[in-house]
Formats: sequence, structure tokens, C-alpha cells
Amino acid sequence: MSEVLKPMSLSNFRGKSFKDILDLNRGMGLGFDVIRLGLAVLILLSHTSGIIGTNGTITAIMNWIFQIDGDSAAKIASAATINATAVATPGHEPYGLTGLGRPITLSYLPMFFALSGFLVTGSALRTRKLLPFLGLRVLRLLPALFVEVALSAVILGAVFTTLDLSAYYSSAGFWNYFWNIVGHVQFHLPGVFEQNRSTIVNANLWTLPWEFYCYLAMSLVIVAGLLGNRIILTVMFLCVTVVSLVLSFSIEFQVVPAHLSGFMLIYYFLAGMMFFLWREKIIFHEAIFVACAIVCYILMMSPRTVFIYPLLLTYMTVFIGLFPMRQFKLLKTGDYSYGIYLYGYPVTQALVTAIPALKTSLVFAAPAALAATALFAALSWHGVEKHCLKLKRYLSPKSAKINETLHPDAGLGNEGSKPDARPEGSA
Repeated sequence: MSEVLKPMSLSNFRGKSFKDILDLNRGMGLGFDVIRLGLAVLILLSHTSGIIGTNGTITAIMNWIFQIDGDSAAKIASAATINATAVATPGHEPYGLTGLGRPITLSYLPMFFALSGFLVTGSALRTRKLLPFLGLRVLRLLPALFVEVALSAVILGAVFTTLDLSAYYSSAGFWNYFWNIVGHVQFHLPGVFEQNRSTIVNANLWTLPWEFYCYLAMSLVIVAGLLGNRIILTVMFLCVTVVSLVLSFSIEFQVVPAHLSGFMLIYYFLAGMMFFLWREKIIFHEAIFVACAIVCYILMMSPRTVFIYPLLLTYMTVFIGLFPMRQFKLLKTGDYSYGIYLYGYPVTQALVTAIPALKTSLVFAAPAALAATALFAALSWHGVEKHCLKLKRYLSPKSAKINETLHPDAGLGNEGSKPDARPEGSA
């Protein structure tokens, strides 16, 4: 069993580069698990509010802050369909949040993808080869996704469909739902959740194709032999940024009131990649973090600054991931963020369908959804994910060693491998 790293004080980190801090922590960030888990929970709570509408005192307060009414809440809950298809009715703007809460709400998924770009680049640099890199991505994502999709279609759908079971299981919609496993997103199951504000089974699945595209982009970088040439990659990133910035001001490219497109998620992934490639040049300092937070919040109030603030938000994301915070005992047992992200939406939909009283107040619905989702996330990790991740030792001993050190109580194991003592990044 690997020794668990103890967090240093902030003063020991202040002024050091991101690379220095990664090296001090054997290639890890003490806050990576925390920020992933926090973002997953925030997305869950945000979706819960959208699913149940605006009834209840707590929800009314949130709607006052975010400036949404009852009809808008239902639209927000189904906005993922627009995101996934990237097609809007002519003359009709995609729905989204406005007001003081806009910058916060629009940060969740970008931070997820920026962090993914940072960590996945570290993984790619450790493997250096295409097949091991893709193998690591498959082990992390597909087993849990397969189980979630199967459970949703076979069990959840059967329980909540308005069709008789023979018609449900023989329908094309039932079988089409399994396309989610390979990233061809299907939001609906026949007759399921028809009485809810939204009939979507799992809105979070809309990000899957774009995550796959991010890995495809990284695969092309590996095959082209550019992973070690950050100058070329940086020039390419800057070209994409400049062209996108010009288009955003000239033809309103990606400019909508509050809408995240797949292109923007990929852009944030690339921003995270840039931060890892230049990690020895980027300084860790809380003053920089605060400045980024203030400027970023102001810029995110406007949809026209969509290509101006991503680097600021990416700095904030990685800063939190590297922050010398204490390691919570729960996080030593596993990484539950992916399970919460996968199961949050369908579990919440099932709860409000089974217990209609939950539709009246967020103060009851949110804790119930969080508790039930946490249970499924724990079962996903301990029943599926950690067992599949044991195979990492055959693809990348360094990645396996990082997992073992981050989650020493998860029983990942790493017998027989002799990884480098100072791996970079975290897969």
C-alpha cells in the first residue's frame, strides 16, 4: 500500500510553478478529486432544480437569484437536447440562465473539460503511444457507462414506462437507447417519464460525443508526433482562438445568451492541454486566482466574451486541483465523481416520478436526489470502476501508481509494477 501524501501549507506552494507542485506530490494534485466531486454535485443540484420547477421556498430564492420563472425551469431541464444536436429553431435562441448566477452556472462543464484536458495530457505524456492511451480512456469511461445505460434501459425504463413490458422491450426506442454506449446519444425511452416536466432519461449524456472527440484530437496529436512539441500545438491553439474570437464578434459564432456547445467543451479541453504543456511556466498564487475569478465573473456576464475568459477559468480550475487541501477520508476510498455525473439525472427523474411530493420543494428533492445518486455512484465505483482500473497496470504503471496513491483504501492494488517515483499529471 502506497503512503498517502500529506498536504503542505499554502505558503509552501505559493510562487511555485504548477510543475513544481505536481512533482512535490508525485504527479498528483491534492484537490483534483475534490473539484471533480464538487462539480458533479453542483451539476446534480442544478438539474434537480430544473427538473422539479419553481415550487417551494428554496427554489423561489434560487429563481430570484438566477432570474428564471416556472416555464424557463422546464426548458432548462430539456436544454441538453439542443446542446446535443446543436440545432435550434430559426429565430429562436437556446434556453439558459441569466442574471447574477450566470457565470457560476456556466462554469460547471467548462471546468470539467478543462480539468480533463490537463489530466489527460499528463496521461498521454506518460504513455506516449496511441493504444495504451486509448486503453486507459476505455477503462475509465466505458465500463461504468455500459452498466448505467443497461440499468436505465432494462430496469428503470421497465419500472416507469407507460407501455406494457412486451411492447416496451420490443420497441425500437428501447434498443436504440444502447447506442449511448458508443456515444450516439439517445435521450428518451418509450413511455418513460411522460408525466415529468422533461421526458429526458439522462441529459448528462449529451457531453459523451464531445468527450470522445477530445480523445480523438489527443489521439491525432499522438499519432502525428506532436505531443512533445508544445510550440506547434500552442501556435495551433492560438490560431483557433484568434479565428474563433474574430468570428464571435463578426458573425456571433458561439454567441448565445447562455448555452454551452460541444465546440466550447472541446476548446476548454484544449485549454487544459495548454496549461499542462506549459506547467513549469505557470505560477501558483492565490492573488492570481482571485484576480482571475473577479475578471472571469465580469466577462462571463456577457455572451460576447466567450473566447476571452476560458484561460482564466482554466487557471482557476487547475489552481483548485493543486491547492494544498486536506485529503478527506471518503476520497481515499475511490473517485465517485463519474458515478454521480452518470446517475444524477436518471435517479432524480425516477425519484420525482415515484414520489410526486418531491416536485413541490427543492429542500426535500435535492437531499433525496443527492443521497440516492451517491449510493449508485458508490456501487458503480466499488462494483465496476475500480475493478476495471486494476487493468491500468498493464497499460501504464505510472497511472496505476497514481490511482493507488490517491485512493489507497479502494483496493486498486499495483503488485508487480515499478513505476517512476515522480510521474507527472494524473489520469
